[in-house]
Amino acid sequence: MSNPRNFSTLSNDDWVTFISGIEEGISTIKESQDRSSDASSTGHDAILADSINSFIDHTQLKTDATLSQIDQLGEEAKEYSFKTVCVRLDHVARCVAALKDTSVGVACVIGFHEGTHPTASKVAEARSALQAGASELDIVLNYPLLLSDVPQYSSAYSELRELREEAGSRAVLKLIIETSQLDRHQIIAACALAHAAEFNFVKTSTGFKGHGATTEDVRLMRSVVGFLDQREAKGRVTTVKASGGIRTWEDALAMVTAGATRIGASSGVAIVKEAQGKTARVKDLTDRSGGY
Repeated sequence: MSNPRNFSTLSNDDWVTFISGIEEGISTIKESQDRSSDASSTGHDAILADSINSFIDHTQLKTDATLSQIDQLGEEAKEYSFKTVCVRLDHVARCVAALKDTSVGVACVIGFHEGTHPTASKVAEARSALQAGASELDIVLNYPLLLSDVPQYSSAYSELRELREEAGSRAVLKLIIETSQLDRHQIIAACALAHAAEFNFVKTSTGFKGHGATTEDVRLMRSVVGFLDQREAKGRVTTVKASGGIRTWEDALAMVTAGATRIGASSGVAIVKEAQGKTARVKDLTDRSGGY
């Protein structure tokens, strides 16, 4: 469903006003989420443990990933019925072929991991991924545009809109906003841009820069897109993908409880086994920076 507001005509000053209104509007929603998110029941956890596989994008994004590692990723995705595999463009066609006639989708990262690639380059990469059979695109926001003294909201939106128009209805779009590099106001702005460009998800992190997902950021992102779904685009549901540093069942449970409906992880098999009680708890990792 298209937004009734014409975001293409907004000036930077208009964007500032729009984003400030969101910041004011989500305050009561955030308070409500904070209260409810800490009240998960044992029953809820047990149900989620049986279905956590369907939340997971099984991920391999190393630049030196071997074909055997990519093949293993696909085999594991089939065995555990993960939502998707998430790979770089070079491996999309191979994964699509391996996962033919299964329910597992193929997600491809775009503009990874810096996000500062020229718009034309991102659009071309997205086009190639779609032609290779990708069903989802995880696109890195050019977030430095939000870090300048005068944030370039119009430029950021224009790029996202081009990418949505290129994908059309062929693919689910997720915007990676790299939360570790943004403050609260900038996270709100990034979510607003994604929603305005009709992306399906906002995603926390690349896993390659700074810390990964936090429950605080997931709750904030969920508040913003939920508020905008109600105010700007009733009937559309925009959701949150948590990624970066999610390596245990406890990590995954915390992110879903905070509001994530998708988890990006390279530890999907370990998470599922742990959730089902098939293995001992995976060792906690206090360093959540870098990688999936």
